[in-house]
Parts: sequence; C-alpha cells; structure tokens
Amino acid sequence: MDFHKQPVSQKSGVDDWIRRGLIVLACLWLLVGVVLPLLEVVHRATHSELPVKIQEPTDQQKFQDNFFGQVDVAGRTIVLMTENGQPNLYIDNKPVSIKGGSAEYNGVSVLVENDGIRQVVCSRARSGLIIRSILDISPIIISRDPVQQWLVDGRQLDPNTNFTLVKRFIGLINFFDYFGNKGLSQSVWNSISVAVWSTVISVFLAFIYAYGMNRTRIRGKWFFRVTAMLPLFAPTMLYGLSLVYLFGNKGVVTTGFFDKFPWLAWDIGLYGFTGIVIAEVVFSFPPAFMILLVALSNTDARLFEASESLGAGKIRTFFTVTVPGVKFGLLSAIFVCFTLSFTDFGAPKVVGGQYNILAVDIYKQVIGQQNFGMGATVSIILLVPTVIAFIADRLVQKRSVAVVTSRSVPFSPKAGIWRDTFFFIVCSLIAAFILTMVFTAGLASFVKMWPYGFSHPDLYPQLWTLDHYLFSGVGGGGYNAFFNSIRIALLTAFFGTVITFISAYLIEKTKGVAWLKQSAYFLSIIPLALPGLVLGIAYIFFFNNPRIEIPFTSLGISNPFNIIYGTVTILVICNIIHFYTVSFLTATTALRQLDKEFEAVSESMAVPFYTTFFRVTVPVCLPAILEIAAFYFVSAMATVSAVIFLYSSDIPIASVAVVNMDDAGDTAPAAAMCMLIVMTNILVRVLLEAISHFLKRKTQVWRES
Repeated sequence: MDFHKQPVSQKSGVDDWIRRGLIVLACLWLLVGVVLPLLEVVHRATHSELPVKIQEPTDQQKFQDNFFGQVDVAGRTIVLMTENGQPNLYIDNKPVSIKGGSAEYNGVSVLVENDGIRQVVCSRARSGLIIRSILDISPIIISRDPVQQWLVDGRQLDPNTNFTLVKRFIGLINFFDYFGNKGLSQSVWNSISVAVWSTVISVFLAFIYAYGMNRTRIRGKWFFRVTAMLPLFAPTMLYGLSLVYLFGNKGVVTTGFFDKFPWLAWDIGLYGFTGIVIAEVVFSFPPAFMILLVALSNTDARLFEASESLGAGKIRTFFTVTVPGVKFGLLSAIFVCFTLSFTDFGAPKVVGGQYNILAVDIYKQVIGQQNFGMGATVSIILLVPTVIAFIADRLVQKRSVAVVTSRSVPFSPKAGIWRDTFFFIVCSLIAAFILTMVFTAGLASFVKMWPYGFSHPDLYPQLWTLDHYLFSGVGGGGYNAFFNSIRIALLTAFFGTVITFISAYLIEKTKGVAWLKQSAYFLSIIPLALPGLVLGIAYIFFFNNPRIEIPFTSLGISNPFNIIYGTVTILVICNIIHFYTVSFLTATTALRQLDKEFEAVSESMAVPFYTTFFRVTVPVCLPAILEIAAFYFVSAMATVSAVIFLYSSDIPIASVAVVNMDDAGDTAPAAAMCMLIVMTNILVRVLLEAISHFLKRKTQVWRES
C-alpha cells in the first residue's frame, strides 16, 4: 500500500466543536439583529395593511332605514339596502343587480341572504396608499359562520370592534406613489446633491489637512490631529445648532456681530442646501482625514527619490507618484463621506428648513404621519445608494493590497519654509473652523438671552448663566435623559466589546468549516452598509411585531423577541449592531497580527482554547479591545438616527432630547445637552487612553523586547 497517497484526515476535537457552535450562535445573533429586521422592512414596503370593517344593522335601521349591513374592505364599500321588500346592493356607491342571491362588480363578489350580507370576496383594492388605480390582490374573504360570527380569511373578527387589518402584497406600488409625488421624489435628488457636494468639499479639505500632517514639518501636529477628531464626539445636531448661532437669522455673522460691525454682516441663506452641506462637511471630515492620513503614511519614499533623480518637478511628482499612491484611500474616503452625508439625519433636521432629504422624509413618514409602509419604502430608497457605495468600497479595498512591501522606506519630509508656512496656515484655518463648529453652540449655552444679551445689554444686564444646564421647563428628559444615555453607552461598550471581540476571535482562529466562517464574516460586514434610520425602522417592524411571518407563505410564528421592545435592551442591541462592523474589523486586524502558533502550541499541550484566549489573546490585544470599547461608548452617546425610533417616554435619551428641544424652540438647552455629550465623550476617551497606557506597560512589555 502506498501510504504517501492516502489523505490525512484531522479529527475535530471538543474545542473545535465548541468554537463552531459559538460561530453558529454568532450567525444567529446577526440574523436576528440584521437580516430578519431588514426582511421585515422589505415586507412592509411591498405589502399593505388593508382595513376591513363591518357595520351590523340594528333592528331600528332594518325597519326604519331599510339598512341591512355594510362591509368596508380594502377601500371598497358594500352596502345592502331594501326597497319594497327587495334587496338592493351598492358597491362603491353604484347599484349592482343581484341574481340568484349573488352579485359581482369590479373584483368584488357578494352573497346575499334575507337577513343580510353572507359573504364578500374582494380581489381588487383601493386604499390610501394606492392613489391612482385599483390594484389586483389576493382575495380577501369575509363571511359569516352558522352562529353569525364574522370571519376574515378564516379568522374570527373581534365582535367588539368588527375591525381588522389584513396584509396583501402590492409590489412596487409604494415606490410608484413615492416617485409620483414631486414633493417626495425631489428628496432623492436633494439627498444626492447634498452628498456629492459634501463629499467633494470634505475629501478635498481632508486631503490637504492629511497632506500637511504627513508631507510637511509644520508644528503642532498633535494639536491638529486632536482637533480633527473632535467632531466624532458630538451628535450631528451640534453642528446645525452652531450654524444657527453663527449664520441663522439672529446669528453672529448674519447680524454683523450684533450690529456692532454691520459692514461684516453676511447672510449665507443657511436654512436649506447650504446649511446642510456645511454641517455634513464637518461630520464627514474626521473619517476622511483618518483614511487619507493612513494612505499617505503608507507611501514608499523610494518612489519620490526616483522621481526626483529623474528630474521630475514637484507638480509632476504629485500627480504621478502621490495621487496614484493614495488612490485606493482616496476612493475609500469618497465612498465613506458620501454614505455619511447621504444618510445623516441630525444636522438636516436642524438646518434643513424646507429642503427635504430622504433621512428627514423617513422621520416625517414614521413619526409625523404614522405611515409605516411609506417609511419602509423611503428606507429602501435610502439604502440603495448606500449599498452601492459599500460594495464599491469593498471592491476597492480588495485591490488595495501590497501597496507597501517589506522593502518600503517610510517617507520623511524635508524642511521647506514656504511650503510649511502655507500648510500651517491652511491647517490652522480648518482646525479653527472645526473648533468654531464644535464650541460655538457650547458658548451660546452659557448666554442668558441670545442674541439680545449682546445687542441690548441695558435690557438684559445678566449675560452669562448656567440656567440652560438645569433643563427646567423644557422637554426631552433633562438629566434623566443624559444619565440614561451614559447607562446605555456603558452597556453598549461592555456587551458590544465582548460580543464583537469573541466573534472575531472565533472566525479568525477556528480551523476548518470555511463556509461557516465566511458566512459569519459576511454577516458581520453587512451592518456597515445600513444607515441608522433604516436600522431603527427595521427594529420597529421586527421587534414590535407579535408574529414573525414566514416569507412567501401565509404562515407565521409567535415572535419571542417582542418582549424586549420598548426596553433598554433593544436600544443597546441597536447600538451594537449599528457600530458592529467597524469594531469587528478593528478586532480582526488586531487578531491577524498574532502568530497562529499560539493556538497550535496550546493545542499540542492540550490547553483549552478559552485558557489561551484569556491568558494570551486578550492581554496581547488589550489596546484594540479598549479602542473598541471607546468607539462603542462615544458612538452610542452621540448617535440619534437609529434610536430616535426606539426610545420611549420612560427611557429618554440625551441625543434624542436635543432633537425634541430644538423642535420646541429650546435651542440653548439643546446646545447645553450637546456639550454634556461632547465633554462626557472626551472625558471617557481620555480615561480609556490613560488606562490603555498603564496596561500597556504591564501587558505589552514583550513588544519592546
């Protein structure tokens, strides 16, 4: 026998089976947290809840009004009257002849008996969602059983209300209705315009800023880096509020510094396109800067030396070496900025005015009009460009490998007085604008009466105050909302970090079952493409539904997750899923830096995988774990888009309180709440950095050896 040709099969141990089982649990967690809610959004957008109502006649109506019953179904009205003892049937207010106890008109069939309507079968609907024509639907069957109880599709109707809603597939009718309404469809083009302009400006400024950090020798780089990251700590409503204080009708710049310098007065037409774009530029600037800074840092200095030795000028070197070297990072920054600007809700809610965009449309449809079907429709429309940008970014990331090799030489900029001076001035202006946008609203939150405290000091002698931080007499929840947000952010940071890191570890370190690991990895990436508003409305549909419908069937099961709706738990889960992918990729990157021999040695020594995990993997990856925790906390404190649909009056949230206070005209308290969020995030970030620095000295000594 030729032993060399026999395949060697490796038996799976208990540890491997445990890890595979945990990966399955991770997949199930993501299915419940991502896939099933999204399917419910699609279901709501393509189905309509059609009303069925039955009016039974009283004895008085029968004998005095000749009224023998009415059935309203899917926008159709069926009324039975009598005249001279003969039944008269009206369908949609049109008389229909009865032959042999039955009648039919335009998709409605009726069976009539002496005591009233016996059965109605409706196969064509007209409803508020279907405004242009009558639509063919699966028949809705309404009938009375032998004991005179009404049944709708075989289910007994509540005798106390005689009313119910039945779901029917309506296809793309909601989408046709949306785009057929010029006022609504304009929001699509408005959102695209805002996203395109915001992306162009943000990426341009971020590239200049990152270039100044990496390719010059300007002073104060640490200050510029910290300043660039500040917008990450604030809810996007803060930028809108700062713009109102600067460029609003009574803003500092609009009034020429409160009429003290009227020749400097400048009305930029804040409310609408201009205000939204400025706010989105600030919002999307930090991620664009981080991506481009990494891209510029990974450039091989030998390419510049070769270009210089060949006599190429600085401009030609820039376009032939610098730009091609960062093209993948540049494309990634473009996709990220477009997605953030296209899906943001906070800033447009504050400074959007009458300039409607998709994110605000979802809010108006769901919160304002309680039109969940159209809300689901707008969510899918909002999701399409985001998914396209996400797929394009993934393709770019796959091609951006091996840019830096083991022979690459880090770029070290030479001193250049004119160049460094120019970039110092430009970076200073950008940093000054960021600081202005972050802290103008904070400064205004200490003003007793804006702007009259400045323009009429004789009428308002007390200029500064802390009254706005008391939140007395305003809505939103005040400090109860603030402490709720801290509690939710802490829970998100703890459970999110644990779930994310363990999931990434299992996917990276489990042997075999490639299909299972690839499935788990794919599910882990999906949340990156989901706007917060879409995720929030998906959670309403899924977790608030007492039944889980089985797709393509009329069957369903009781929803075991309905119990968490309206609780802190669903807010925490929503935050974890919303920010899951970034944290997952951070953990994956850290784990891939570990040698696989750790697991191999542990296995050869019969050490359980969880022992290796806690004694080796966790200590080595501790900086990444703390980074994930900080990201979860800061994001959970600042986010508003997803949780605005899920919070309840019993669980107010700080970021949502800002929206509610701004809606009520309480701008200064809203700014005060924003500043509490910002300062809390900065404090937590500094604290975790200090802890990380301390622990590195204890657990990362091996890196210095």
